[in-house]
Amino acid sequence: MTYPAAGPIPALFRKLVICVLTTATLIAQGAVWAAGVHEAGKLRLNDKLTLSSLLALTVDRHPQSGVLAARSATVDAETRYAERWLPDTTSLTGFHMSDEVLDDIGAYENEVSLSFPLWLPGEKKAQSTLGDVLSASRESDAAELRWRVSGQLRQQLWELKLTARQWELAVEQEQRLAEVLAQVTLFAEAGELSRADQLATMEELAIWKGETMLLEAEYMDALRTYRSFTGLDTIPAKMDEKLSGRETIGQDHPALRQAMDHLAESSAATDVIRERNNLRPSVDVFWRGFSGDDRSPDVNALGIGFAMPLGTSPRREPAVARAFEEFAGAEAELLETRRALELQLHEASHVLHTTGERLKNSSIMVEVAKERHQLDKLAFELGEFSTREWLRRLSRFKEIERLHELLLIQQRAAIAAYNQAVGESL
Repeated sequence: MTYPAAGPIPALFRKLVICVLTTATLIAQGAVWAAGVHEAGKLRLNDKLTLSSLLALTVDRHPQSGVLAARSATVDAETRYAERWLPDTTSLTGFHMSDEVLDDIGAYENEVSLSFPLWLPGEKKAQSTLGDVLSASRESDAAELRWRVSGQLRQQLWELKLTARQWELAVEQEQRLAEVLAQVTLFAEAGELSRADQLATMEELAIWKGETMLLEAEYMDALRTYRSFTGLDTIPAKMDEKLSGRETIGQDHPALRQAMDHLAESSAATDVIRERNNLRPSVDVFWRGFSGDDRSPDVNALGIGFAMPLGTSPRREPAVARAFEEFAGAEAELLETRRALELQLHEASHVLHTTGERLKNSSIMVEVAKERHQLDKLAFELGEFSTREWLRRLSRFKEIERLHELLLIQQRAAIAAYNQAVGESL
């Protein structure tokens, strides 16, 4: 490209050029500063941190871990109760009677008794069943928590990855446009480009600066969410997952398994309440000592008795009704969980398939766009179209590349979401 001989430049135009050059320099420096801020705000990649170890650390500090610990203590208590020989505490009763304050002939009576409560028929077996069901439910609760936290981690990690890459590409585009603006300004000084080309370039750069700021804010939001959730400033260097071979919701799905165990737990608790009675039988062993008067010998006796309630406690019926209500709720929860999981799997499968098809089409578009970009670059250097047209075509080419890179990330995120849907934890 040839330049015309430089003639005398009016003082006003020279000042204008100096201002534009200064503005271009400041914009370029601002883009470099933005890149520095981007590097400072990025999370550090940790080669030693795996997805499974990250999950373990996150589960340990999750608020629900305390709930699981308390529930585990409840399960142990119910299991120990089922192993007891007696369902309740042995009671000791004693009394002393004397006629000293009335007839005062030396008559008295003492009695001490021990009462041993007994299990009702079928109650101990129902309690043992409840302990076994609670033990299985404890394991499924822990597995469901790991699966649920895995879903949150997957979403946050890939959100971080996507927003970080969007920000990086925006910063790169901003730097690229700053360089173009500086070049356009030099051409304008030589008289080969118009002021309109300068303004078009500055407008494009301003648009991308605004886009960069928005994407930076999205990334920082994702970063704060991740740090708050995990308590870490690093992410695993390797985040890719192998696509699961499962295609349906199996009975071992953590969420479904938990709902099924909760239903079994509710059924066992209902059986316990039906077998239990606030009035229970007991065996009583007692000693009695008495004397009629001062001249009569003392008499000591040892006896045994048996108490059997007649009927059931009136408080039992409301308790049984509440237990059946909880059972119905657990049954509804199981049906809703199964339905929600099937919908989640359908959505994950659809997103995975759609993303794969879009990626295939995007790969073709990228190859075509690269070839066309080389032709456009050559045509621009030969002066076949204006700077504004070149910027438009360059922007279109970079947009195709940007969307392709983001689709690559979205496909990996879709694989993670599919694995989550079929019930595989990290």
